[in-house]
This record gives sequence, C-alpha cells and structure tokens, in this order.
Amino acid sequence: MLDGKPISLNIWDTAESEDYDRMRPLSYPDTDVFLLAFSVVSPSSLEHIQSKWYPEVS
Repeated sequence: MLDGKPISLNIWDTAESEDYDRMRPLSYPDTDVFLLAFSVVSPSSLEHIQSKWYPEVS
C-alpha cells in the first residue's frame, strides 16, 4: 500500500535467447521499473547487462 492505495508488483523473467529478441520488448509497455541482475562471480554477466539489457530497456 502506498498512500492507502494498493500497489501491484509483477516480476517477469524474460528469455535471453536471440529467438526472443524481437518478442521480448512486447512485454515492456507501461513498465515503470526494470530490475537488471547479474552474478558477482561472473564478470561476463555484468558485461551482458551493459551491452544488451540496459540498452534494450532504456
């Protein structure tokens, strides 16, 4: 609740496969927040956030 109003939170784990590159953005309209997560033990996962995911959602 925020200011007495219910808040809806939906978390979607979108597919990373290139097969879904064109379809994935269809789930983005009316999205207010994106959460991008990466593995602290895998530097390549951070690089992927910077090179693929951030540009796609920004």
